[in-house]
Parts: sequence; structure tokens; C-alpha cells
Amino acid sequence: MALALKRAFERKGFNAIIHEQESWYNDDDVDIVFVLRGLYEYKPNPNHINLMWNISHPELVDHKEYENYDAVFISSEKYANKIRNDVNTKVYPLLQCSDPEVFYPQEDESCSHEILFVGIGRENREIMEDILKTDYSVSVYGKHWNEKIDEKYVCGEFIPNEELHKYYSSCKILLNDHWKDMREWDFPSNRLFDALLCETLVISDNIPSASTVFEDCIVTYDGVDDLKNKLEYYLNNPSERELLAKRGREIVLNNHTFDNRVEFIIKVLGEL
Repeated sequence: MALALKRAFERKGFNAIIHEQESWYNDDDVDIVFVLRGLYEYKPNPNHINLMWNISHPELVDHKEYENYDAVFISSEKYANKIRNDVNTKVYPLLQCSDPEVFYPQEDESCSHEILFVGIGRENREIMEDILKTDYSVSVYGKHWNEKIDEKYVCGEFIPNEELHKYYSSCKILLNDHWKDMREWDFPSNRLFDALLCETLVISDNIPSASTVFEDCIVTYDGVDDLKNKLEYYLNNPSERELLAKRGREIVLNNHTFDNRVEFIIKVLGEL
């Protein structure tokens, strides 16, 4: 995500550098600090223009932290609308997005799976619990699964990011889920944007953005029976899969790329 943002800012004429966590406080000669807020808090220097993009785990960020920034972007319209009423800083919704240079359709037989899930084996992955209650098999890539599910489902621990588009493009259905708080506050996962750019049919836990942001090109389900029925329907209707996936790619290309997001960020900078 940082690399894609860097490229997008550079296309707009900015000189951009990336600091990973261990080099956050290096004394660079910079004017603007743009923080991708995930699990860890950054302490802003008031001598900079400080911008935060809260992309996940909203429960980890308190109001005081938001107020250390000149402007805050939040990857949920619902949560941004809540926070802007509670803090004395500028707050804007800014959904996650994807990079068409990295995610694009490219089928590869060696990466082919019928139903695919990519993610770590953390607790409470409801979609994995649900699919394993059906008769369908799932191919799983990610760490920490071997002790949680039958090893026959585990295909590997890691897919390089530059190869991920081939796996998305080559499966019939990609499964997606969200952390509970991100689902409740409607933070659509970056995987949804990435997968649609690959013209992939996604079935996800139920999140409002599926019908609003993605115009129903993301299929959602409620409960094991509903998941089973939708898997059966879309596996047996390839033309429906293709239609949704192609429409979804156009939606992301037109509205949800890093270039789109950087254009908005630059607009906000001009108003500070």
C-alpha cells in the first residue's frame, strides 16, 4: 500500500519516501508526513503537516490521537461521519483502494483453485468456520492454519504480492471476511478492491459497502445455508460470475485506485 501511494504521489510531482516502523522518526527534511494507521500509533511532529489514513482497527485509535493531526482520513464513511462529530480536526472518509499495475486479470493454471481463501489463521474467521460446515472444499494460503483446520485444505503459508493477482484471477470464487469491528463500521477490506481488479468473483461476510461502494458486485452471505446456496449457484453459473467480476473491475478502475485517492488527498492539502 505504501509503495502504491508513493508511486501515485510521484506521478503528481511529489518527492515521496517510505519509512517503515523502525525508521518512523528519522530526521528527514520533509514537509508532509502521511501515516498509514494500522496497529501502531505514530507520534506526529508539529513542525510537519501531519495526515493520518486510518485503514483498520478503529478501536485502537482514541480521539486524542486523531487530534494530533492536521487532517484524518478514515476508510469507512460510516465511521468517519461518527468521528468528525467527536474531534476537533478535519475528518474525511477515504476508502481503501487498489493498484491496477499490481492487480489485473492473468490466469495461470498452476495457480488455479475452485474456492480460494488467502489470510492468516487467526481466531474467529467466521467464513472459514462456515465453509467447513458445508460439503465444499477450500484451498487455503496463510500462516497458522495447520493446527486449526485439516491439513488437506492448506496449500501454502505465503503468496508473494507480485504473484497474488494470478491466484485471484485463476480461482472460481475467492472468499473474504472482515474483523468484527471493521464489519460493524463498514471498513471494506482492501482484498475486495484487489480481487475485483483481477476480475474475480468474491463471496464475503455481509458488509454494507457490498451494495453501495461495489454496486452488488461483491456477493455477501448470512449463515452457513446461505453460503452453501451461493457457492452452488455461482459455481454452476460461470456467466454470472464473469458478469459481476467484469462490472466490479470497471467500478474499481474508475473510482478506487491509488491515483483517485491521491487526487483527493492533494485537494484536502490545498484546503489546510
